[in-house]
Amino acid sequence: MYLRELTIEGYKGFRYPFSVSFQKGLNVIVGENASGKTAIIDAIRLLLREDEFGHSPVNESDFHRPFDPSQESAKAFRLRADFANLSENEHVAFLPWLDVNGDASLTLLVDDKQNHRGQYKRTLWGGASRASAFEWELFDLINCVYLPPLRDAEARLSEGRSSRLARLLKNLQNKAIQEAKEKGELLPIEKKVRDFNKSLADEKEGVIAKANELIRERLIESFGPIFGQDTRIQFSEVNFNRIAESLRLLFFPNVNTASSGDFRTLMENSLGYNNLLYLATVLAELTESGEDYLNVLLIEEPEAHLHPQLQIRLLKYLESTAQNNNVQIIVTTHSPVLASSVSLETIIQLAVHEAPQSIALHSCGLSEQSKAFLNRWLDTTKSNLLFAKGIVLVEGIAEAMLLPELAKIVLSDYNDKSSKILPKTLEDGGISVINMNGIYFKHFMQLFADLNGIPLS
Repeated sequence: MYLRELTIEGYKGFRYPFSVSFQKGLNVIVGENASGKTAIIDAIRLLLREDEFGHSPVNESDFHRPFDPSQESAKAFRLRADFANLSENEHVAFLPWLDVNGDASLTLLVDDKQNHRGQYKRTLWGGASRASAFEWELFDLINCVYLPPLRDAEARLSEGRSSRLARLLKNLQNKAIQEAKEKGELLPIEKKVRDFNKSLADEKEGVIAKANELIRERLIESFGPIFGQDTRIQFSEVNFNRIAESLRLLFFPNVNTASSGDFRTLMENSLGYNNLLYLATVLAELTESGEDYLNVLLIEEPEAHLHPQLQIRLLKYLESTAQNNNVQIIVTTHSPVLASSVSLETIIQLAVHEAPQSIALHSCGLSEQSKAFLNRWLDTTKSNLLFAKGIVLVEGIAEAMLLPELAKIVLSDYNDKSSKILPKTLEDGGISVINMNGIYFKHFMQLFADLNGIPLS
């Protein structure tokens, strides 16, 4: 089961109905700034009730507000997710969300009307019928995880209830915890912590024993034996959840030579490697989850704080993880390095003309020959065409050098004679000049000339 299509209307920058198609596995969304990449991610988070977003209130800024004063703001916004490739068990589990074709859908409608608490009315339904009762328990079968662009990996991996490490440990041990509760027994790690706490409490000398005694004396002096509480310094409560929340992830720079005493805290690590450790923890949670039918990982700008070689290794790993595990990964990026390092069929391009548009490159009707050519030739330089407002394809380096200079002359002459001022250079207009190093225009033109799946002759 995977998210096949997302439809947005009236939400943020999407005034009119807008659809973007996804495929099973890895999806890489590229495009210029303000093309709607973050809005798409936020829409998925809101629909799938991602932990840090799905339960938050809707804001006024979520409703589309045009800059043209003659146009009205959106009275409501609608988000719809369509799911495909459901297994037999998923067909049974998501029966209330199914249509006549056996595919599942989920729709959220939010009206721009606030109640006396300042909350907006939400209507959520699965399938075609809005009137059917909604089963909120189905969200327990969906695991949606989001990694923001400016993520604080060190904080998310530190000890505490919000620790991603603690969440991984609890998920891995969930079945054993339930069995131990039913039997009235302690888990092996709980027994070890209990014994360790007892050894600390039994010590008659040492700093912990002295601190315990001083705190107890001051409590009795302050509040007396009736109101005073007793205290004890120990490692943790004898409870697996509290133990997991008190653990922290340490690192060592070389994976092959570390000994147990060499590891250090993440505050001594680099931002880039902390991001990788955070991502590895999240992927461990998603790939080892056996109870969720739909696992979705949303990552904005995975290139943050990573040099090009690590960017490529990371995205290649994400691509293989998505293929080999039940995880759908949706990535947004501004990095030509990343865009050029993945298969062409994983890329979804967003463009803004009169309205936002999305183009899934796997549906452009490319021939197998063109796919092979583009995957080989779409290097860091040429992948700029996926982020530009306009493209000029040229045959060789001479044209690539001359055309921008000729454009400056033409644009300057035009601006001197016209009241409508154009950009002074192609670069100012967001137009990239791409050197083909040959006459291979047909392969590249197919990306733009054919949106209906009909190959060019």
